Amino acid sequence: MMYLNTQKNIFYSLPLRGAIIGFGGVAEYAHAPLLKGDPRFCITSIVDPDKERQNRAKKIFPDARIYDDLDSLFGNESLDFVDICTPPAYHAEAILKACESGVNVLCEKPLVTSLEQLNKVLEAQKKYDVLVYCVNNWRYAPVWAKTIELVNRNYIGEIREISLFVLRTPKSGGGITDWRKKRQIAGGGILMDHGWHNIYFVNSILKNNMPIYVSARMRFLDHDLEDEAEVNILYEGQIKVNLFLTWRSNHRKNYGHIIGERGEIKIKDDYLILNNDSIIRYNFNSSLSKGSHHLEWMIPVIDDFFNELMGKKRRGENIKEAAKCFYLISLAYESYQKGSSSLEVCNIIKLQD
Repeated sequence: MMYLNTQKNIFYSLPLRGAIIGFGGVAEYAHAPLLKGDPRFCITSIVDPDKERQNRAKKIFPDARIYDDLDSLFGNESLDFVDICTPPAYHAEAILKACESGVNVLCEKPLVTSLEQLNKVLEAQKKYDVLVYCVNNWRYAPVWAKTIELVNRNYIGEIREISLFVLRTPKSGGGITDWRKKRQIAGGGILMDHGWHNIYFVNSILKNNMPIYVSARMRFLDHDLEDEAEVNILYEGQIKVNLFLTWRSNHRKNYGHIIGERGEIKIKDDYLILNNDSIIRYNFNSSLSKGSHHLEWMIPVIDDFFNELMGKKRRGENIKEAAKCFYLISLAYESYQKGSSSLEVCNIIKLQD
């Protein structure tokens, strides 16, 4: 089956040929089941240096060719896309090699771990005219999706303040090799991990308001990774955003509130309370704090990636969102290093353009 991207005047043959790079838990439990069952995609190859992970991949994709490294993959395969599921420190290399090979990219968050890497990725995706798409799947969590809908439908009027809280226990996450507790692999602690989701959620709500100032306070685990962070961002219109994230809690929970000029939305993990002229409660089957793979939240991500690749959706919106998210996180780290000072957001617009 042939499909024409009318924006780019490019024909794609379906199913799209793809490779999964890094076959850890998120690949096995969130990406692989969807890609395997979707007729638009065909996983022809897997890259992972670990023999055990290669064997697990083979059980799911018995016809896929297995490679130990990226050079072997790109030297032997003709691909339409790669799905990057490695720990964050390895994202940039895989993205850049894919771009240089003219291959589109679906990549787990965080997209990269340094501003230098981000600038190289932004330049490469433009130079080689490929799609680079970051998996910002929490925007499709039912609780958050409903929150965005209520805000967009003006149920609480102009936003005045957003506060979000993420509580996790000390042994949360870590992946198969506990990589989230290693700065050289994770790129950062809880701010880079959970903070990424919260910041792009906030930006989805305040899409017409640019951030102005960022400040942050942090506590550190073994003087290496921050396991607790408080971030304050001031947006245009004097809108205050407060984020608190911790790996020091004795239980898992997500909650928060959004205050508008005419009401408030209270976020309570698996339900919402809308309080304006009346009080309405919205209940959901899945909570924000349950599990880490969220297969059902990945379905619209895959659809969105396909639509952006095929020209059904404007190309580049997702990577702009990811870039803005990373800039704010970088400024939060810089603020902490400078004694939690309030830093002016002066380079987001320039670098995104």
